[in-house]
Amino acid sequence: MDLGKDPIPELIHKLAIPASIGFFFNTMFNVVDTFYAGKLSTLALAALTFSMTPFLGFLALGIGLGQASNALIGNEQGAGNMKEARLYAGQAASLGVIVSFIGIIVGWIMMEPLYRMKGAEGEFLIIALDYMLVLVLMVPALVLTYAFNGMLNSQGDTKSLRDSMIFGFFINLLLDPVLMFGWGPIQGQGVAGVAWATVIIQYGITMFMGRQVMRTRLAEEWELSLMLPRRSLQFNLLRQSVPASLNFFMISVGVYVILEAVTEFGEDAVAAYGIGTRIEQMILLLMIGLNISTLSITSYNFGARQYDRIREVYHRCLLYGVSMMLLGSLVLRFSAEFWIGIFSNSPEVVLQGSHFLRIEALILPTYVILFLGTAVL
Repeated sequence: MDLGKDPIPELIHKLAIPASIGFFFNTMFNVVDTFYAGKLSTLALAALTFSMTPFLGFLALGIGLGQASNALIGNEQGAGNMKEARLYAGQAASLGVIVSFIGIIVGWIMMEPLYRMKGAEGEFLIIALDYMLVLVLMVPALVLTYAFNGMLNSQGDTKSLRDSMIFGFFINLLLDPVLMFGWGPIQGQGVAGVAWATVIIQYGITMFMGRQVMRTRLAEEWELSLMLPRRSLQFNLLRQSVPASLNFFMISVGVYVILEAVTEFGEDAVAAYGIGTRIEQMILLLMIGLNISTLSITSYNFGARQYDRIREVYHRCLLYGVSMMLLGSLVLRFSAEFWIGIFSNSPEVVLQGSHFLRIEALILPTYVILFLGTAVL
């Protein structure tokens, strides 16, 4: 695959479809967690929803570093500077380690005060902390996975993450019930078992993605010294990753603000909101593939100074994206109760969740402009 010469429609097809499939299975991974948590209790389901805010904050670190890696490494490859591209890859990996361990420390210190500030107390607080204080161990794997994915995306590889996510989804189908409810000598951990399953699988995905990077041109002439922190290069990575992380983190802040309001209406409302947002994410997965295609093709061709190709990829992805989101809006509008009912048999949860989906369906097309504009810039 040549990001600088192959026809744009062909590149979009080759990049977007595997990426969308990968993130679909990533979302289904979370759906499995939601499904089994619902089997425990509405309280456990609400606890997972409550944990969405800090989880999205950690995810923002990985997404920001992944986009920065894709942009800077792709730019250097487009300009023919493979030595600089390899150097940026090493710096992205070391920065990922530093940032993720800071994230773990902050998470352990701030988690309980954050939950108490959000109104969690009693058994609900205990369950939410049981889940999140285990899940925070996943941060290094999460951040490095997205950094490795950015390196692979910059070379036109969106299949590796797809394959790892599919594998992780099926393993999660087995691990979740075993670790939650117990099996043989394995004692059930309740909602903490969901977190342990996620941690185990995420580290496996990270090792696989790292191996895939080591099979690319970026690993040629590889030396450990490439990972020694270099202030100027890590500053460039931070200059790209921090705005991208903040963009995504604002989603986390928005979720926090909404949860503050939703919590006032009880656990059914919190559960309905959690289910609704996961279903919305499944629709938005179609946009993630186009977003990755736009970023990968843009970064490479910006380095190669082929600006006409950048304009073409933006306009084509905009057309594709708006069309898909309009279709998604119609699906949510006319079948909201069906989708909510898959995850909960509580009439109140279904009622409130369907109201949420019908309103959210109205704004889906606006996400296309936001995502693609951010990718090009």
